[in-house]
Amino acid sequence: MSTSPDRGWAWLVLMGSVGEHIVMGYLAYASGMIYIALLENFNADVLTTTCISALFLALMTGSGPIASTIINRYSCRVAMILGSLMLSTGLVLTGFVEDIKWTFLTFGILAGIGFGLCYNTGLIVIAFNFEKKRNMACGIAISGGGIGPFILTPVFQLIYEEYNYSGYFLLLGGLALQNCVFGAIFRPSKTELAMKTANSNRKERFCDSVSSYMEIVRSGSMLCVCLGFFLANISIYLLYIHYPEYCLHTKSTKMEVSILLSIAGISGCFTRVLFGMANNSHNIDELLMLFGVFSLLGLGTIIFPLFSSYTTAKVMFAYLLGGYSGCCWAVVNSIVINILGHKRLAHGVGYLMVYCGVGTFIGPPLAGFILNYGGTYGDSFLVAGILLIMGGFSCLCCTMCQRSVDTKESFDDFEFTVAADEKKQTILHVASNKTEEDDSFLLKKPKNMNIDIVFINKQ
Repeated sequence: MSTSPDRGWAWLVLMGSVGEHIVMGYLAYASGMIYIALLENFNADVLTTTCISALFLALMTGSGPIASTIINRYSCRVAMILGSLMLSTGLVLTGFVEDIKWTFLTFGILAGIGFGLCYNTGLIVIAFNFEKKRNMACGIAISGGGIGPFILTPVFQLIYEEYNYSGYFLLLGGLALQNCVFGAIFRPSKTELAMKTANSNRKERFCDSVSSYMEIVRSGSMLCVCLGFFLANISIYLLYIHYPEYCLHTKSTKMEVSILLSIAGISGCFTRVLFGMANNSHNIDELLMLFGVFSLLGLGTIIFPLFSSYTTAKVMFAYLLGGYSGCCWAVVNSIVINILGHKRLAHGVGYLMVYCGVGTFIGPPLAGFILNYGGTYGDSFLVAGILLIMGGFSCLCCTMCQRSVDTKESFDDFEFTVAADEKKQTILHVASNKTEEDDSFLLKKPKNMNIDIVFINKQ
């Protein structure tokens, strides 16, 4: 049984996506606490531990092509359940390894790929189930990414103090297993089934996938968006990994750090919903909004080190970081659809996520590199702020490019009407002057445009 867009079971799918984002939100945005747990258990250097955390977070988005391939071949339900099993297994194994080198495999790769399958599927499934209210639905779904850190960060901090390292990762594995339940709710939508039918009719699926990706690569607008997300993700996950440790260095306790991350979480919960609702209007340019979000967060990041010793400044930055860092995911589906269309949605999101994954992998080790070679956390935050502003300008360039393309087409004054048969939806005649018939439509013909077939759906 399939679901219809914007109604019925689609809203239960949305609730399942919210639940998935609650789990993923803790693992992603409270990753600094996991980083501290690894650092204390293995007593390794900052750069090595940071690389492990960065690999885990990089595969969250870098697994986009794997997720899109599984979704196109099977379904969102299969991708979510498979990702949940891989993530849970990787986290449990991480709790019992005795050498930090093994965590590259268990936590970085196995859990990271599982994390990526869950995260990307939770985003893509919304686009399959919503059309008119897509941005609002995405905003509601990713608000779970704020609820997760808000609720679970203090809880798992207490779990870590009570059950130590192994018990902490064992319970994290149990938490990740809940995504199997959420994945079971992801009943295929009519849009998803139509996509699967189209894919099943193709004889050379691999060649078609390569062809789709090549067309995406040639899109200049998509390249600007990808570059913007690449730069932003370098900064955002640098901040999330090193912000807790930075606070500890400025005389905050671990419980105070967990409270700060909770503040970031609840801030993100509200702003993501509001951002999605605001962008649901056709008068709002999603890319222009991203420019504002990334630029404001970048300015706040540059200023924060000047006041990092003050508790008030830590609270304000936690609110800013949580509120602005996750807004971008509310409009990812709409941006990709506007540039590439529904047909290449899964491939487009997967391609974008590769850039995000590379940026995520670079960010945390970049801060570790700065620290190892005589820099400070303040220096790394300065770099992060500059990169965020650059990412915002890249999104702004995409908007300007799209407007430039839109204005290139000039129209002449030739007017004609198309009369359509209401039942057959076929063209009956084309006239040069507008008539007063109810089923005639006034159109303007662009210069040098050949119109072969026009389909008209009478409302």
